[in-house]
Parts: sequence; structure tokens; C-alpha cells
Amino acid sequence: MKLLTIGSGNRGAIISDLMAKYGMRVNRAPLFKCYAISDHIELLKSLRSIKDENKYHIWGESLLNEKDIKSIVNTIFSKYELFESILLTTSLGEEFGVSLSIELAKVLSDVCEEPVIALGVLPSLNDYSNLGELRNRIKELRKVVDVLILFEENQDTDSRIIESLNILAMVGEIDLKKKQASEIVVDTSDVLNSLKKEGISVIGTSKRKLPFSWFRKIFRRKEYEIKGLRTQRMIEMFKEAIENNLSIGIDLETAKSALVVFSGDPEEITMDGIFSCIKMLEKINPDIEVRYGDYPIRSNQLTAVVLFSGITRLRF
Repeated sequence: MKLLTIGSGNRGAIISDLMAKYGMRVNRAPLFKCYAISDHIELLKSLRSIKDENKYHIWGESLLNEKDIKSIVNTIFSKYELFESILLTTSLGEEFGVSLSIELAKVLSDVCEEPVIALGVLPSLNDYSNLGELRNRIKELRKVVDVLILFEENQDTDSRIIESLNILAMVGEIDLKKKQASEIVVDTSDVLNSLKKEGISVIGTSKRKLPFSWFRKIFRRKEYEIKGLRTQRMIEMFKEAIENNLSIGIDLETAKSALVVFSGDPEEITMDGIFSCIKMLEKINPDIEVRYGDYPIRSNQLTAVVLFSGITRLRF
């Protein structure tokens, strides 16, 4: 899935710059086409991975001027980038970033048919006093976008955003150099259909660093036993993703849909493991709509990404 990525405000611009640097490429083409808009010129100057011509400085007062927003959008669209969705990144702790994202979403919805996804980073909830203001910003932003994904700010937020977005973007792509085939194919429509639910979306992640493949093969004596160990590892990762590593605290019982993706060495991903994770989800919520799949890559790291959408209750 190719995403036109626009960083809105200071934090949003930084995230967009990170995606420009670390975002995945398929057939040498970046999946994230990155731009940044901020009212701080020094912040824009400090971004190293986004091209200068893709950085836009806007005065805070100009938010009242719809022409300025339309001018930036028209300039971006004039570059003829191919994309399947639009990703707005921002911080819900920044008044400017949220206001700009809302205005951008309104203009984008008028000029293109692709879904608008907002990724909002919440300030650390333990340190933020005005939670009512945050709730209002979430509601206002959710009204104008098709999807709102939330992350709470902590020390590993950036790495989790990069990792999870890379995997979700990659599952809809075909790399001509890749020689592995998925057991269960997940495409762009699966990701977007999982996201397009009323409510909020969150992402859970978990990863394991494994011994190198040659080392694993030497000690793979009993196939049935190793398969059981691989399945158990996947179940443990899935539990960790939904119990300890969700991007923000939620009541899982309110989620309307879920997408489960495992990425890594195909020999370490088992169908028993995937179906065990699905059964666990159905126990939590019998009515949840589940999509699932795998994305094989030659790596000694196995990653689980669980996307929940349609959430109506947040834990703050």
C-alpha cells in the first residue's frame, strides 16, 4: 500500500521524516511519499530525510485561510505521486497540529477519493492534565477522517510506529525480488477494510529475535516438536501484543474488527499459530470481524502486528 504521508505540526513532521528515512521500499520505490507542514521554520530545517521542496512553512493564523491549505494540497498533488491512501501524522497534544490536520482532511476529502488516515500521537496520559481537551480533539479529528489510529507517547513510540506501518504497508505489495510466497495473502483491501470502522483504531506489536536460519535447521530434529514450539512462540507474541504492547489502552470487547499479521521467516510461521490467535480473539469478542495473514521475509526477526478498529471506549 502506497501512502501519501503528510506530517502536520512539529511532531507530525518528525514522524513523516522518520517514515521518509526508515519507510519500506518495494522494487526500489518508497511506499511512503513524505511531506511536512509546520509553523516552525527551524523544525523544518532540521528534517534530514524529507526533500526541501516537500517542506511547507505556514503561519498559525493562516489556518483561517482555506486558500493557503488548498494551495499546499494542490502543490503536493501536482507532483503526480501514485498512492492508495493518505496518511496524516500529528500530535493531539499540539493545538496547531490538530487544527491543521482537520483543515487538511477537509480539503483532501473534497479533492480525492482515497481514504484519509490520521495517525495521532497522544501525550503521555500520566503527565497530561487536560484529558477532556484530548477527548474533544480526538472527536473533532475523527469526524473529518476515514480512520484515526492512536499511539500514546513513550520512549519507543517512534520505533513502534515505523515497524507497524511498514508491515501494514508491505502486506499489500509484491516485491519482484522476493522469492517467498505467503501462506495466507493479505492485500491492501484487507488492511483498509479492517480500518474502515466507526470508532478508533489501535495497533499492538510484538517481536522476537531468532537464531540464524542455519543454526535453527541444525537443531530441527523432530519436525512435530519444533512446529509446536513455533506455534507456542506465535501465541506468546500475540498475547504480548494485545495485553502489553497496544498503542493505547482500550477495551478490546468494543473492537469491531481485527487484522492479525505475522512477518518473518516463513518457516517460523505456522497455520496452527495463526488459527490459535484467531480463537483467542473470538473468545474476547465473539462478534469481532477477523482478517489474518502472513508476510514472509528472510529475517532472523519475527514480528506480530495486530490492528484493532471500531473501538468505542478508551481507557482514559
